[in-house]
Amino acid sequence: MQKLFHIVVADDDVDDQELVQQAFSDAKVKFRLTKVFDGIQLLDFLLKRQKFRDNPDANPNLILLDLNMPLMDGFEALNEIRSSPKLRDIPVYVITTSNAHSDKEKALKYGATGFYRKGASSKDLKRIVKEVCFDCFA
Repeated sequence: MQKLFHIVVADDDVDDQELVQQAFSDAKVKFRLTKVFDGIQLLDFLLKRQKFRDNPDANPNLILLDLNMPLMDGFEALNEIRSSPKLRDIPVYVITTSNAHSDKEKALKYGATGFYRKGASSKDLKRIVKEVCFDCFA
């Protein structure tokens, strides 16, 4: 029996969230996807705060994190995740539209497991998801 993977995608773009969901479905990984829209929601979910207080499963196998989100950006969220003994071991892959080399360096410095630039097509995102699946679920 295939293991069920719990994946959290933190991205304020609903279309990108749906593309991630489709890409994991296409990758034939048995998964449950939790979607959040900013860094604050991500941390609230992971730490069982606010509306996620009664969430029985806040321990994902993987986080996909966008950098450019409202309220709390991906850098701040990543820094908080890596500062928390409870959360620091969760693989966090940054998937962003940023093309700045400094963003990649900063994300890796803050402890990102990997860094990917979102391409212009769903094909690019599917390729990224396959690479992440290979890294995390092999």
